[in-house]
Amino acid sequence: MVATLTSGASSDLLAQISSTPNARSGYYSPYIGAVVDVARILSTAHTAQYQYIPALALPRQDQLNLRLNNPPSFRNPKSVIVIGLPPVRPSPVPPLRSVDQTQVFCAGRPSLLLPAEGAPLVFATELAHNFVLHVATKSGPGADLPAKADPTQLLQSADLEGEATGMLRGDWGFHPFEGPHFRLRIAKPGPWIVASKDASALIVGREDTIHLRSSDACCVSAVKLKNEQGKVLETEWKSPKPDELEVKVPLQNASAGSVVMLIKKFGVRDADEIPLHTYAEAGSLESFSIHAGDVDGTLKGTRLDHVESVEMNALLFTPDSLTRAHQQDELKLTTHDAAAQSKLHPGDATVAHVKLKDGRILDVKSEIEAQRPAVSVLSQSIQLDQASPATVRLGNQTELPQDARLNFFLKTLVPETFQSTEKIEVATGDESFRVLLSFKEGNLTLQDSKTVFAVLDPMKLLGPSAFGPLKFRPVASDGTDGNWQPLVNLVRVPTLTGIRCMPEPEKQCTLSGDKLFLLDSVSTDPDFVNSVTVPAGFVEEALAIPAMKAKTLYIKLRDDPNTVDTVTLPMLTTQ
Repeated sequence: MVATLTSGASSDLLAQISSTPNARSGYYSPYIGAVVDVARILSTAHTAQYQYIPALALPRQDQLNLRLNNPPSFRNPKSVIVIGLPPVRPSPVPPLRSVDQTQVFCAGRPSLLLPAEGAPLVFATELAHNFVLHVATKSGPGADLPAKADPTQLLQSADLEGEATGMLRGDWGFHPFEGPHFRLRIAKPGPWIVASKDASALIVGREDTIHLRSSDACCVSAVKLKNEQGKVLETEWKSPKPDELEVKVPLQNASAGSVVMLIKKFGVRDADEIPLHTYAEAGSLESFSIHAGDVDGTLKGTRLDHVESVEMNALLFTPDSLTRAHQQDELKLTTHDAAAQSKLHPGDATVAHVKLKDGRILDVKSEIEAQRPAVSVLSQSIQLDQASPATVRLGNQTELPQDARLNFFLKTLVPETFQSTEKIEVATGDESFRVLLSFKEGNLTLQDSKTVFAVLDPMKLLGPSAFGPLKFRPVASDGTDGNWQPLVNLVRVPTLTGIRCMPEPEKQCTLSGDKLFLLDSVSTDPDFVNSVTVPAGFVEEALAIPAMKAKTLYIKLRDDPNTVDTVTLPMLTTQ
């Protein structure tokens, strides 16, 4: 039998088995090789008087149990049983070590498993005995828990709070042994912190993921969700970190409102309750733009009517006006904080916190743009058309006749000097008519590096239909425009040629001219007591007016009916 096991294919089989994962991948091969070699030697060591029989010695406490391949003989040749005894020297320390020293284990978990490398070799023999898990406590010498026992009840009675350290202790042979350390936690009822990025993450109609933080995350046994109707929903969850819980919340069939997350922990009777809020799908936020020195910015995106306010750099912006362009909302927001100009610096990248009316706060990246160009008006004058047959004297100095020309000087404030590519934009109040004055077109002329002379010919540049208050703003070379400022009030003036009056007793006169529909009313007195209103759509070339009391006629233009203007016309002879 010895020859069979120690030679040929059987010997190869033993060598191959010792190299398998189940046999620790060759960990025991030196021992198997030594046994085979001893068996070979002893199988040939016999005389006529003695025959040597190798025995496999299996220690059991203080005894050695022998296993023999052949029955012993008490006749010649007598059997000599050869036993391998352990060496008389200190036993090597067993190779026990913790798999992950940063991992935290829940002390209240039933059948707590503490993974350690090298455990199969330690517990394969009875050399390892009296193993306990020693847990240090705040008061007293600590608690020793049997390594194979259920530690739940023992840990509850120990004086433990929060996190504790457990150390594996025992005897290896005849010597005491201290093994790896483990981090243990005792779960208690306590609050959970929702990650700031997930504060508004629960959107109905889909499955969302939420992260919660607590030092007891390793002790969680179940996570459920209860809606407003009291229905409890199961969730998928995991603990990627010792203090973090990742929960997938099913909201495919839910409605916006309040929900409660129930978190059950080992060793704690009642579940922790975390109130949460679910939301409907919010609009998208594209950007929040603002220029240094401005008190208002523009938020772009969709569904911006749900925005309550925007906070950035400790400045609070509130909605001013909402417009829609190119299938996108543009919300203008204004701050009343006087420190806005000092808190916003060009080029600074920051985050705008957008607060919605349902309480959610969404973040959008923003960059403070360069300060807008700014100019001021130094002086202006109106140059009338001297070729007109009759000059209407306008009653308001800010009125600009359409056939006249406006000359005005501007001084730059931002930047410090005028750039050759900078332009001045002029537009009507509703911006339906606009024009860009530039150095290239000859509308702008530099007086010096800070002052520019501008010329506006409204009939040529804006057309015959432009009227009403005009405004202007500077436009930088990169397209950044400044704030609108009032300029003048553009009025269209009809061409008046004369007055023809009938002799006594009719006392009736007519006013002749072109485009009389531009008149609102005509009177022979400044108080418009005896006046005539020009009807809408008037296309005649003559208008009946009261008899003239003097040479001066008082008129109100349709483009500015609140101002009284005067005109002196020749009196035509009636044939």
